[in-house]
Amino acid sequence: MYREYKPNILLAPYIETYWATDESLSGRQTLRILPDGGINVLFNLAENEVDIIKPFIPYIIGTKTTFSNVVHERADRMIGVRFRPCAISAYTKVPVYEFNNCRVDTSLFLSLFADFNSERLAEKEDEIERLNYIEEYLLGKLNCLNNIDKQFIYVAEYIRMTNGMVPVNELLDKVCLSQRQFERQFKNLTGMTPKMFSSITRFSLSEKYLRLHPNESLFSVALDCGYYDHSHLIREFKRFGGASPQALMSNLYTISPLFPYYLCTPKKV
Repeated sequence: MYREYKPNILLAPYIETYWATDESLSGRQTLRILPDGGINVLFNLAENEVDIIKPFIPYIIGTKTTFSNVVHERADRMIGVRFRPCAISAYTKVPVYEFNNCRVDTSLFLSLFADFNSERLAEKEDEIERLNYIEEYLLGKLNCLNNIDKQFIYVAEYIRMTNGMVPVNELLDKVCLSQRQFERQFKNLTGMTPKMFSSITRFSLSEKYLRLHPNESLFSVALDCGYYDHSHLIREFKRFGGASPQALMSNLYTISPLFPYYLCTPKKV
């Protein structure tokens, strides 16, 4: 089951949501995770030292520019902090693109959560107490944040608000920079160029749209989501999701519309 929690109003400019999940998997499953343009800090609550993500230690889950397949053999228990576009740069001077398609132990570099007390988190008895402890830590960092150029925050939110359908040239009109400077700084703050960020935003919209309207024709979905035609839609699904829209939707595993997993055929070992 997937749940979301609103952040403290003081953190709302930086944190989009806190989330928690405790999906129960029926045996060994290979699950496909899709890109959505977001960056998260993840806490694994399953106390198993053989896990790749160690228990209670915060990991930055970088922006995904393509799908990834993850093998799970037992139930997932996780808490996550989902940041708004550009916002994680307030907490670290590391260019965000260096985290792309990676999971990074935050204790390995001087940055967000580097001084976080994971043992104290493990002592908390339930989900709400753990979320409150994480939020208290984030609130304590408000006085030492890096400044972010607000025009990039505006552009990133504008891309999301328009579902990635605005041409890059139009975005360039909203900043006082050359195209090269704009693209370089946008990539530093979001992990992607404006064009890639727009493409993934539009793909994420179309993926959600298909889940909500499974009987809609691909041609109609393509037009509603800003693609030239259904062939363009299919190409983008194969690019970011690794499969056609029909194949992907037929393998939807979780029932949560907010946090979908897709089944994949496990690789033979």
